[in-house]
Amino acid sequence: MSGNDPEETAPAVDVGDYCRRVESHLTKVNGGHLVRVVGPGFDLVRRWAEDGVPLNIVLRGIERKAERHRHGRSTRPLRMEFCEDDVRQVYDEWRRAIGVPAGVRAASGDAADGGEGAKRRQPSLSKHFERVLGRLEQAAARPGWSNELRDGVESCRQRVAALQESSRGARGAAREDVARQLAELDEELVALARRFAPADLQRAIQHEAEADLAAFRGRLGGDAWLRSIDLTAARLLRDRLGLPALALPA
Repeated sequence: MSGNDPEETAPAVDVGDYCRRVESHLTKVNGGHLVRVVGPGFDLVRRWAEDGVPLNIVLRGIERKAERHRHGRSTRPLRMEFCEDDVRQVYDEWRRAIGVPAGVRAASGDAADGGEGAKRRQPSLSKHFERVLGRLEQAAARPGWSNELRDGVESCRQRVAALQESSRGARGAAREDVARQLAELDEELVALARRFAPADLQRAIQHEAEADLAAFRGRLGGDAWLRSIDLTAARLLRDRLGLPALALPA
């Protein structure tokens, strides 16, 4: 082998470890209730792994589904089979954000659909605000943070709460303006986290981002690769600090 072909050098996915970590996260979002990833659930997770879906994207998709599940009527634990649409949606959003065009495949995957598919309903603005404000309040109460980070998150929470009040019943252009303001606040929140998060945490996240993107290394060159690393690291930092995504899902 030449050693220069990205498909030759891309690391193989450890499907067993990938599945174990997904199962552990599913248990966490179910409040400790163990739901084994077996049968159709295992086949689904294995397909994500083989398609090159980064682990942190899968975990975020599960969390997105779990948030709705907790506010729904079902009293049963969330099962993996019901997370497919959310995982694929987060994956599509991530691919668009890092600039992977439609039809580009991960080195270890069979195919990627580039986000094409049935048009999804717009997310509920009121429920989005409820979830975001709840997570910001929880995040601001976490121990071990610097005063600057804690005060910044609290300031962000207050601004989101004010936007919630002023946007009740927003439709059309008014809703689009709310979405724009949420996206701007989201950028400010990430910048705050990067400014005050511990340096060792940010170094570890940088390495994890590079590992998550390894399957796409041969498809993303130059500025696109650096931008992809930056966006993925920002997502990981948000997850480690327990910060919500303020922007409305695409």
